[in-house]
Amino acid sequence: MREEEAMAVLCAAPGVSYGRREMALRAAESALEVLADPMAFALQLGENGVVSLRRMMRSGAADRLLDTIAAERLQLLLRDSPGYPPLLRHIAHPPHLLFVCGRAALDDPFPFAVVGTRGASDYGRTQTRRLAGELAGAGMCIVSGMALGIDACAHRGALDAGGRTVAVLGGALDKPYPAENVPLMREIIESGGSVASEYPPGVAPTKYSFLHRNRIIAGMSLGVLVTEGPRRSGALRTAQDALECGREVFALPGRVDSPGSQLPHLLLSEGARLATCAQDILGALSIEPSGALPRDLPRELPKEAPRQEKSRAMPRGLGETEAAVWRLLEQGERDFDELCEAVGLPSDELGAILMMMDMDGVIRALPGLRYALP
Repeated sequence: MREEEAMAVLCAAPGVSYGRREMALRAAESALEVLADPMAFALQLGENGVVSLRRMMRSGAADRLLDTIAAERLQLLLRDSPGYPPLLRHIAHPPHLLFVCGRAALDDPFPFAVVGTRGASDYGRTQTRRLAGELAGAGMCIVSGMALGIDACAHRGALDAGGRTVAVLGGALDKPYPAENVPLMREIIESGGSVASEYPPGVAPTKYSFLHRNRIIAGMSLGVLVTEGPRRSGALRTAQDALECGREVFALPGRVDSPGSQLPHLLLSEGARLATCAQDILGALSIEPSGALPRDLPRELPKEAPRQEKSRAMPRGLGETEAAVWRLLEQGERDFDELCEAVGLPSDELGAILMMMDMDGVIRALPGLRYALP
């Protein structure tokens, strides 16, 4: 078994969260070492993790997983492998492994994310396709999530221009979603593009996994353009992830009476850069259409101004889980894994709840997957 195959097994083990996997890998020298003797890393993996890994190895589930990876011709990119997206390595929680179809290397010099709502208007679809095409024609690699609406138009615009595009899925590559975009997925691969996921084969997408997927889209890109979306949209989470990574956020203005203009206009009011053409973006990133290197790549997370403590009352209308989270954060900052353990919810479910609380202003998301009261 190779190191990347061992990592695939480790990523597929039920009960081994990102945090526990990270602790085990820090204590060991490799994923192979963890699989060789899970009990030696019981402190990091937890009892459930040890049992899960032993069961996978003894039942043949690990071998079946590797057979599926081979049958589907999936490429495996370790976090320290040459083809791994270089900017993605520097986010708070970079995926330990990426499963890739198509061109394996995801180390494009000029990746740029274009995202927005699934329920796109004619204006949103047309302008997204135009902007993505202009950027791809200038040498940018268009990154999006292959969802219906804006995402599909972003990929389509890049393909129209003969450029490269990368789709990051919210589920496993052998369970592409939505089914309507399977032909688009094939076209992306056939054109020399890539389709990637952090989820091993067999993992179906959920409404929570899409939120986790957004950090990859933002983290691997030089910047993010939001072209259309309502106020409560997953694209807001992508924009927030981009800001936490020190990336530039751009927004396309729209009609003031259009629900799809709410998110772009909100972002513009909070300091996002206006984007009506590719040159607005290329100029802000200091990228020449000929492909000159950017002069200033983001290296550090933005520093936050010190906040004054003030007395707080719990907001009304919170559910049981939301109230529990609020009480924990009233005592001080917490990271994601601490909240998961304290609340007792799966990470994907709690992640969605935290995102909604953040969007509603009930809590505040901090760099490094930490949370606090506003």
